[in-house]
Amino acid sequence: MLKTLLVHVPSERLIRPVVDGAVSLAVARGAHLDAVSIGCETTNVGLAFESGGAAVAAVFEIEQERAAERAQAALAVFETEARNAGITYNLQALTSIPFEAAESVSALARLHDLTVVLQPEPDRDTFDNTIPLEILFQSGGPVLFIPYAHKGSLEPKRIGIAWDGSRLAARAVRDAVSTRSRYPRTPRQPLWQPIWRGMVLPHISSEQARTVRISSRPSCQSRPTRA
Repeated sequence: MLKTLLVHVPSERLIRPVVDGAVSLAVARGAHLDAVSIGCETTNVGLAFESGGAAVAAVFEIEQERAAERAQAALAVFETEARNAGITYNLQALTSIPFEAAESVSALARLHDLTVVLQPEPDRDTFDNTIPLEILFQSGGPVLFIPYAHKGSLEPKRIGIAWDGSRLAARAVRDAVSTRSRYPRTPRQPLWQPIWRGMVLPHISSEQARTVRISSRPSCQSRPTRA
């Protein structure tokens, strides 16, 4: 059961897709939603060092204030949508350098049943583009990526699993069953299962099997060779 959700609200990117997706998911699940936004503080104060320690401190203070303003502005948009949706929520605005920010938000993600993040944009080089992947690899729990081109509410009807017999695939199956437990049973929600080295899907209950469709694909055993 998903009772507590965390959403990372970017402070340097378009936030509407992830806000709409996270809020609608919380409504559908009847879950509590925590929102965190991080304003990135730059560590590039090169010319200020020539003016002495006081100037350096002033530059850092100004940068921290600007970072906090960006994070609070992003959360203000989220709060409007969350209040209109009638869900319970909390807000947390942080300021940090990139390395520490990734650790902080990943630690928060470990305390929630599911973390919602915005898909990175390949053509943009921003601090917020790196956070989703850091959460994915450091949180230790399920992470839902909302496409950056997404519009409107989120209505998950199908869950795909690439089953390869590994411990991560087994955990994905359990997370998927938990994620869909409160959605209607009428639509079929397949677990996508390519056959890989003879491995098969783990045991699932008869109730879960009614909404599972297994599609087998032969795996390619050949390896690329150098020309």
